[in-house]
Amino acid sequence: MTFDELYNNIKDGKMDRHEAHKHFTLDWIETAQNYIADINRGARLNIPEIIYGEYKTLSQTIELSNSLLQHHSRVLISRSPYNQALADYYKEKTKIQESPNLLAVGEFPPAKGHILLISAGAADHPITAEAELTLKSIGVNALAYEDRGIAHPTRVLEAIKEGIKKEVAAVIVVAGMEGALAPFVASLVPLPVIGVPTSVGYGFRAKEAALTSMLASCAPNLTVVNIDGGVRAAVVAGLIAINQKK
Repeated sequence: MTFDELYNNIKDGKMDRHEAHKHFTLDWIETAQNYIADINRGARLNIPEIIYGEYKTLSQTIELSNSLLQHHSRVLISRSPYNQALADYYKEKTKIQESPNLLAVGEFPPAKGHILLISAGAADHPITAEAELTLKSIGVNALAYEDRGIAHPTRVLEAIKEGIKKEVAAVIVVAGMEGALAPFVASLVPLPVIGVPTSVGYGFRAKEAALTSMLASCAPNLTVVNIDGGVRAAVVAGLIAINQKK
């Protein structure tokens, strides 16, 4: 049943509140041997469906992806250990785009709006690429500048200037080590800044240092996602850009 049909049934008194709620709940769920899929979540959230593939088998991932692709033009597969096998499976069937941690299967929407994406070092590339591909799949232009770490702050200025020219809606900063790049960027722009601390570093609490530093920042326009959370940062920033252009 379409939304309009359901609405008309409620309006005409053919369906009470309890029946309508039950219909919504059950009609958005598809159950199969290896998954229970909320096939309408992408439509509700205005983002592609994202499959967390790290602990799924290859067959489970393909089964779930194929089911979602029957309802949606694209699907994202995150952190699958079978990335190459999935790419080989889908490359003859539809368009694919790959990054080290993320595979995008299907057609992308036309891009609108811009997000500035800055990373501190080459070691942060997998997370930066994950965020960039997520933004593109949402339908947002990603202005990506990599290896702009705080060790030489002038490298950051070019990226910020270009972002301002493009009227970016927000900035994503991907940084490991002490994570100092995120508050530095936040101090220079009148925009929401989303920090992505990465698990890059060495020594005492190496994989936590960037997170702790970003969380403790005094920059009031900086918010922080979890360690290596490129997808989450891109979803939040992408929705900011999409809603800004409406």
